[in-house]
Amino acid sequence: MADTHTATEPARRGGRPPLSESRKDEIRLEIAIAAVRLFTAQGLDGTSVAQIADAAGIATRTLWRYFPSKEACAAPLLSFGLDRFTSYVRDWPADRPLSEAADDTRWFSDASPTRLLLVIDLLRLTHTEPLLDAVWSRCYSEAVAPLAAVLGERLGRPGDDLRVKVKASMLLAAMHQGLRHYVCRAPGEHGLSVEDTIRTAARIGLAAAEAPDV
Repeated sequence: MADTHTATEPARRGGRPPLSESRKDEIRLEIAIAAVRLFTAQGLDGTSVAQIADAAGIATRTLWRYFPSKEACAAPLLSFGLDRFTSYVRDWPADRPLSEAADDTRWFSDASPTRLLLVIDLLRLTHTEPLLDAVWSRCYSEAVAPLAAVLGERLGRPGDDLRVKVKASMLLAAMHQGLRHYVCRAPGEHGLSVEDTIRTAARIGLAAAEAPDV
């Protein structure tokens, strides 16, 4: 009997259906939340991959499919906020100044408060954990191109234009420094709330992103 399968229609294999990309992203974020909680409580060295997997409710071998190292497990928690911010800038009305977006902070206030607190805990850990600091830096570096594409569309320029990439970098740096400023305050030191600190930093960065070129 002739084979009924063609080159474009491979035979189906048994087993569970593959996970969707959105479900994979959810799993990565669940792992990240579990990892940062453990890093905060036990430190990076005191936390094992097996502990992270157990806290996330998955097998250790499954965790290794998603991340190359235990410190890399923290990345999705950072990327989630950066992606959300980029999407918010993209959707901001073209007829309104970009700096006004700083006062409409749903891009972080609508997210889980737990996630924001975990990001703050993670940023505190970067002061003493160089490997986590490297993860933080890599996430910010990888966020430049997507944000530059969004800004370029708004400004009528290619996303790979040097001026646009510098503006995107400046905007991300403003957000980064705002969070750094908040977590570096001395215990008991009075200052802006985390929400107002993010808002202030965003206002500075967004105004600079939309300012005319020098």
